[in-house]
Amino acid sequence: MIYAHADNALRSRCWLKKEGVIVDKGVRTDVCITEDLMYVVIDPELPDDLQTTLLLVMYRGGIPPDEREYPKVIKSVAEGLRDRTIWRLYKDYRDTVHYLLDRWSGAREYSGYGALEALMRDPLLTEIVIPQPTAPAAKYTYVPKSLKEQLEYIRFQTVELGRYRRVVAVRNELRLPTNIVIPEPLMYIVVKQLLPSLTMDRPMLTREDPVYKARIAADLLEYNVNIRKVSAYPKPSKSLLKPYVTKATVEPAAVGVRHSPEGLEVLALASLVLETRGSVVFSGAMGTGKTTQLNQLLYMTPPWFQVVVVERGAREIWAPLEGQLLHLSVPSEEKLWAALDQALRYGTMHTVVALAEARTPQELRTLVNYKLTGHGALTTMHADTVKDALLRITEAEAPPEGLDGTLVIQLSAIGSTRYVKEVKAIVTEGREVRITEPADLTPKLDAYVREMYGVELRKELMLRVETLAKAAETEDPASARRVILETLWLERLDFKTAVEDEARQFGYS
Repeated sequence: MIYAHADNALRSRCWLKKEGVIVDKGVRTDVCITEDLMYVVIDPELPDDLQTTLLLVMYRGGIPPDEREYPKVIKSVAEGLRDRTIWRLYKDYRDTVHYLLDRWSGAREYSGYGALEALMRDPLLTEIVIPQPTAPAAKYTYVPKSLKEQLEYIRFQTVELGRYRRVVAVRNELRLPTNIVIPEPLMYIVVKQLLPSLTMDRPMLTREDPVYKARIAADLLEYNVNIRKVSAYPKPSKSLLKPYVTKATVEPAAVGVRHSPEGLEVLALASLVLETRGSVVFSGAMGTGKTTQLNQLLYMTPPWFQVVVVERGAREIWAPLEGQLLHLSVPSEEKLWAALDQALRYGTMHTVVALAEARTPQELRTLVNYKLTGHGALTTMHADTVKDALLRITEAEAPPEGLDGTLVIQLSAIGSTRYVKEVKAIVTEGREVRITEPADLTPKLDAYVREMYGVELRKELMLRVETLAKAAETEDPASARRVILETLWLERLDFKTAVEDEARQFGYS
């Protein structure tokens, strides 16, 4: 929110560029999209000392939307840092500083979104997502005693602990990580700016003690922030009328196409079940690796999917899906229902809701109902056999039609050796629910991969198994995810062409 840093290395990777997204008194903000589909906001450059000053101004909050007050704001920070250079630099870069302060304060024609203002004004984008940080939140909030301590605290939280939120720009279903980073200590400012009507009982208090601290109440901070936009005004137009004249080309599934997966094909098949917004359940006793396998499956998530994760407290689901993984973490069991309800708010056309562990009948019933809203579902549960897992689900009075097409992977362990004990599918016929073989799911999946990728199911499974083996040879999680992305989707589905075709309409060159 404070500063969308764009260094020379980032600029050199720009593939599509749009100049002057915001232009004011000769000062402008440009944007570009890099060759690896990152959305870059190119704000006007300022000396480092001035950047530091503006960061601290934002941290203190409450910038008056009056240009006549700006000199006082800068002067107070310069005096707090005991640095006369800042005042001299301010006078040299006065127009640029006022332009940025206008964007943060909401003065004149601005909305007060700061670096997000460029994203709000770019019609190419349809949504802006501010996900949770990858690092867990601090239990207690340190209150700095001086401006210098404030700055060091922000840097420590961001650089050392990784407590920051990288904003994601979304074009329809395509997710583009941006160069806008919001330090976690500043998140309360962003939330209050985006949700001006928010009313909470003393929101600047934390639960730990009654001292005012620079953090909004924990239950709100745990949630992500989504800003929905529209790329075209809601009036009759070619793009809005197109859905009515477009016909799907999906062919009916061939009845005879059945395939029984073996070995790594099970994980490959599970990835296709999720991709078609089905349900996958990892069941087993404690220590059999259910959560680990859930993380491993998430590595196979297509880049156009959004995964909304609901967890209790400690973070266990950490698959490196940059810009795709939205976390709803709750400090207590009572908050879980609010988080499960919130999960639907963040859903898009391609969404998987992942519950870290389904414990109660109500949680199981909620997940099954998500299937009926068009979402995929992913969870783990404690059960000794697939029959026990099904019994727990059916006893939860889950709607049978929501269970159809569920894949259950039963895990077990002997000593220190973990293995897949059995794999079963759940299908429904009318109101009757029965356990069957995974081969019964393959006709529908075969029709999907033929339509989507132009290959038969066995070839697609073989490719995914080879990709998993290739990813296993990499040294770190991010590299493994990159291998899977490039092999399965970026090389076969040309996202760059899709973006380029639409970008031309919105002034990119």
